[in-house]
Amino acid sequence: MVEQVQAATAATRPKEKAGGRALALDALKGVIMVVMALDHTRSFLMKYDGVKEIWYAPATYNPQIWDFVSRYVSHLAAPGFFFLMGMGMVLMAESRRKIGWDDNKVFHSFLKRGAILILLQFTLENLAWFERSHNVVHFLSTGVLSTLGACMIFGSFMMRYRAKGVAAVSVMALLATAMIIQDLDPASHDDQALLSAVLFVAGRAGAVKVNYPIIPWLGVTGLGMLYGWYWAADRVRGYRTALYLGLVLVAAFVAMRNFPGFWNYRMPVDGSVQAFLQATKYPPSLSWLSLMLGANFLIVWLFWKGEALVERYGQVLLAYGRSALFFYIVHLHVFGIMSLIFFNGHTTIVSMAGVLWLIALAILWPLCTWYGRFKAGKDADSIWRLL
Repeated sequence: MVEQVQAATAATRPKEKAGGRALALDALKGVIMVVMALDHTRSFLMKYDGVKEIWYAPATYNPQIWDFVSRYVSHLAAPGFFFLMGMGMVLMAESRRKIGWDDNKVFHSFLKRGAILILLQFTLENLAWFERSHNVVHFLSTGVLSTLGACMIFGSFMMRYRAKGVAAVSVMALLATAMIIQDLDPASHDDQALLSAVLFVAGRAGAVKVNYPIIPWLGVTGLGMLYGWYWAADRVRGYRTALYLGLVLVAAFVAMRNFPGFWNYRMPVDGSVQAFLQATKYPPSLSWLSLMLGANFLIVWLFWKGEALVERYGQVLLAYGRSALFFYIVHLHVFGIMSLIFFNGHTTIVSMAGVLWLIALAILWPLCTWYGRFKAGKDADSIWRLL
């Protein structure tokens, strides 16, 4: 996915060396894959628990600590996907220019990859959800891949701007979404137009279900581009800054959740810690996004500080992170098949679902290792390098 620069850790202070990849970023992607798979274990193998994370309903949560945590940690995934994609676009463009690609060739590469992601959404990904539900409506629904693809296509145009232009577009995208949602009547959510749902407002528009509207997630993609330029200019500085960005964003979340405003679509439903944490995900409220991006930054910093340990003991995470799109598609079908073989439906047995999650991860490790080597052996112009 992202052509990056690998760091080697000496003693307690990481120092960069030329060549390779950035272990901390690959390890973060690996963590994202693992927690996302945990959540999808719930989606494929357990009954719906009634949790609400959408703008038009009061935010609810599962009071059982395991159920709450297994869902909540997966929230790292979507912001991580879009932020790292934006960052990866910058780093890929930089690496391709070094081997002679001009700006137009880089631009068309992003257009093709964005189109491939959209195609994968309405074929392989939606087929996996159909395996679970046997409901053809899933073939009409958008999802994270189609929105990633759309954001990559729009982002390919943004790459032509200066950093100030990208910053302005990103901030406006996030603020515009927050303002629009704040002014909507929750009772009217069933009457929204398809274009409105796809661009700004998560929910249903007729038979189409939209969880990831394009505009707010384009804002996150743009923020990833900005950090990508900053990181590429001085990688050590970029990693160090991740700590401060993470702490500031987590503190901002705490402040925003304590005060009503457009940054919260719904305030906590009670005084519990779970309710305080349960900010709106669909579409991402500014408070929710602040916490999740902050957590991603802190994890990157921790992996950077411990890169020697990651390189020695984290090969599984690195294999997942370096084959993220492959992991994403394959793991959905692994769970889809599991739901048919083991239960022909859903189960509420948490322990069994946890075992199947670990089995799925074990299946995916050698597959991702093989695919990562396969892709790395292809030329930069190969279609496989777009996957």
